[in-house]
Amino acid sequence: MPAKDAVRKRIVASPVDDEDACYNCNTNVNAAMMKASISGTSGKVTGRIEGREQCSWFEIHYLVKEIARKIGERKYDCILGIANGGVIPAKLLAEELRVDAIQLVPVRKKQVVISEMPKLDRKKKYLVIDDIYDTGATYGKVAEALKAFSCDYAFCMSRYEQSVGLYGRILNHNRWIVFPWELS
Repeated sequence: MPAKDAVRKRIVASPVDDEDACYNCNTNVNAAMMKASISGTSGKVTGRIEGREQCSWFEIHYLVKEIARKIGERKYDCILGIANGGVIPAKLLAEELRVDAIQLVPVRKKQVVISEMPKLDRKKKYLVIDDIYDTGATYGKVAEALKAFSCDYAFCMSRYEQSVGLYGRILNHNRWIVFPWELS
């Protein structure tokens, strides 16, 4: 069908509640994201980047809500954001879970900076979040640094299905993800 003859319909669902509504278009965030197609090949990352995919603020909010839904009734004393990609998801997830304490796990050049680690309490329960579980290298180094503490892990996205934590979306492709806070 030629583009000029195509009729575009914009369907805007009534939000279930104010928290599900997109501020810009009043679309039900959860319904819209669940209907979004996730393309790509299934399987593990091959290491070869195959293009780029931009992630929107809309999607980040949805992914954080999805992680919070999967967490359910579990309670945490503090959210630990892996710097730099986990900083904004940590803030959004803390709001979603009503957790007042947020601290950062300092990571530079794929290394945990132990000298800058926050003081943690072995009696507390932590939720560690990052933007993406890609190769698992960052996760492995952070998990090693935090092994003496009670931590669960969450990722906005995961390249493939993995068993080390919760995730909002499985990518199943090798495109480079550009997060909204990375745009200049």
